Amino acid sequence: MPKVTNENNTDIKNKLEYIGLNLDKIPSKYKKFEPLNFHASRNLEDDLYKVYKYVPINEIEILLTPTHRTDSLHEKYSKSCPLYEYLVPDEESNILKHTMFLKMLNELNTNEIERIDLEQKVFEKNIPFKVKYDDNYLWQIYFDEESSRYFMLVPTNEQDHATFFYILKKQLENIRKKKGDYIFVPVGNLNYSREFLNKEEVSDIEKYLWLFTKNWPSIYEVYDKKENNTIHIVGNTVVYEKINSFYKVKFKNKEELVRFYKLIKALFILQTELPHLYKFDVKISANGGLDFLYNTKIITYDNLSKMIKEEFEGAIENIKILNKQRLDKKEELEVLKLLATQKDSEYIQKERQIATFLNCKKSFFGKVRYFFKGKKKTEIKKEVNVEVKPKKKEKEGSSVLDVDIKEYYTIEDLLGICKILDELDSKVKNMILDIDALKRKIEIMNVKITNADIYIKEIEDHKKSIFEFWKFANKDNNLALNAGSEISNIENNTKLNKTFDYELDFEDFGVTLDKKQRELLSKEQLDSLYLMHFNNLFEDINFVKLTGVTNYKQSIEKLKQEAEKEELLFNEEEFDIFGGRIEDKTKISVLENKKHREAHKNRFKILDINKNTTDNDYQNSLINILKNLNEAYGKIKIDTDVSIYMSSDGSINGKEFGIFNLNPEKAIEKEQELGKINLYRVNLKQGMPILAYTNIAFYDNYNKTLPVGMNCSDEVLIDMNEFSFELRRQKLFRINQMINNTEVETKIICVYEYDVSEVVE
Repeated sequence: MPKVTNENNTDIKNKLEYIGLNLDKIPSKYKKFEPLNFHASRNLEDDLYKVYKYVPINEIEILLTPTHRTDSLHEKYSKSCPLYEYLVPDEESNILKHTMFLKMLNELNTNEIERIDLEQKVFEKNIPFKVKYDDNYLWQIYFDEESSRYFMLVPTNEQDHATFFYILKKQLENIRKKKGDYIFVPVGNLNYSREFLNKEEVSDIEKYLWLFTKNWPSIYEVYDKKENNTIHIVGNTVVYEKINSFYKVKFKNKEELVRFYKLIKALFILQTELPHLYKFDVKISANGGLDFLYNTKIITYDNLSKMIKEEFEGAIENIKILNKQRLDKKEELEVLKLLATQKDSEYIQKERQIATFLNCKKSFFGKVRYFFKGKKKTEIKKEVNVEVKPKKKEKEGSSVLDVDIKEYYTIEDLLGICKILDELDSKVKNMILDIDALKRKIEIMNVKITNADIYIKEIEDHKKSIFEFWKFANKDNNLALNAGSEISNIENNTKLNKTFDYELDFEDFGVTLDKKQRELLSKEQLDSLYLMHFNNLFEDINFVKLTGVTNYKQSIEKLKQEAEKEELLFNEEEFDIFGGRIEDKTKISVLENKKHREAHKNRFKILDINKNTTDNDYQNSLINILKNLNEAYGKIKIDTDVSIYMSSDGSINGKEFGIFNLNPEKAIEKEQELGKINLYRVNLKQGMPILAYTNIAFYDNYNKTLPVGMNCSDEVLIDMNEFSFELRRQKLFRINQMINNTEVETKIICVYEYDVSEVVE
């Protein structure tokens, strides 16, 4: 064995033994390397891993290349050399390569190889639920289709070479023990096979799923050890408001995938062509996949034809109804048009009569002429009752309704009938608008005619004598003949409150509440709010609030044990001369990238827990905490509508203090061990009281360096006894949660949404 001139000579020898590599007895597998016929395209996207396989470890050729992992595949392959040239410095050119190999070996962390080995043992039984796994990009394994050989490119300029040494270790082990192990890895240069779908159809699936889930899916082709392939579609979708869940749909054969493809294609066409009629929702299925819903019913490929037929027949019935409405509205419209014309004619006649009077009153002779000409009393015409002669009715059974009844209808049939339905619906709506406009016009004309009649009657009433008429005609009467209807322009004084959006408004919301709490709450009140953040204290304080029971022996003992573990159990005689202030003002802490010099609050010091703390002492502390919370509550009010969330396996209690999350996903995370979770959503209105776990609730701010906001928690506290709860609606959905890399648990979430109002005493 050649001498290794390295300061870590012993370490390298140990690592060579760990790997099982004897540089004096290199296996013939590495000596007899046959060149590959691989042609690396310069345009190949090397970072897209679409195909995952169980690859026989012994069949992987190892090539080392003096490049980086992010370099192009063409460059990496063109500069690569077989492993043997790095193992034996038999030529001058190989000395540098051998030195590089020893350097890589020296930097190797064997714990990483053990981690990879454990991970691959898990993958022997089950592939990762999401197919892709952490650090899968480090394998750099490819397939040469011309020679049907796998090879691994090892970029020597990288820092992490654990995957390379893992492969080498397993190959040497398999050679010694004559084994044939497999590893589950992505194969970098492979594209989808055409056994299931072609490239265009795969692209279509991505596009269709994006429409329904609002996220681009990842589609993987996965091969087992027998080269049987399956398609795995993995993605994320919104399941409730802004709660997201991942999903996976798996297809074992072409028929399953084609059925899924046809289903989502049909739904995609309907939703994009007729968005006002069809909106399909998605939810997580019981097996962690996707269900598509229309009007709360799950749509599958098997019942798709039935759904299309029902929608088609429903459209026909709607067309019949609309067609009848169209005929009725058409008749009504004709009557109103005739009536409006007659009203126009009647008004014009009266307008001319008044205009004649107004024109004649301008001169002496005109007044005399009008008096004697119109001496005979003019009869005021009564409203004309319009009689419409019945016309020959249009046939309802138009060609639209003469549709052949079939057992099955296509998407094209449904689109066609829906477009006819849309056109007819549009006609009826336009007719209704025209009818409303004509009714409004007739109403206005009636007002005008009434005003004209009043004016004409007043003229006629003053024609009893020439002197009375002369006096009336000389008056300046400005009667508004064109008086129309009074349209109400009363402004809607309903105030629209701003609605809270977690992603957009959380930072500003937290800053606003933190500033208010620093200004309005005392240190004792903030300390009491902090103590409520601990489960045992939260339960004890609520217990005092509800019952006033005094036995807290278990709680005291538990607190003393926790304090003892943290070495904070002081004797009663000890006294903190600093009063809780920071002794070292130069100590820097970071709160979400914001530096400060403040000390985190300590519950044991706030409660004054020591070896001599009694049951009565603890109860008095709880009573003081409750008093502080009651005094603080009501001082802080929200300036926006906001929804808060609490998860539980039971029901919501309306008399205790409750800690809620602003982010529903974080509320769900608190009950991860439950298979079914009740999620309570409470809708608070602007101006309602709240206490928030802002930064000032967790830290003292003696040095005035504490960042403003809610960087520690998104939780808020409310007194549920101050509100009356009204159940608004319920909803059920599922989410997937990872147990480990290969196992997933699908949980049922039951949402109970409440509107609340403050209790008036």
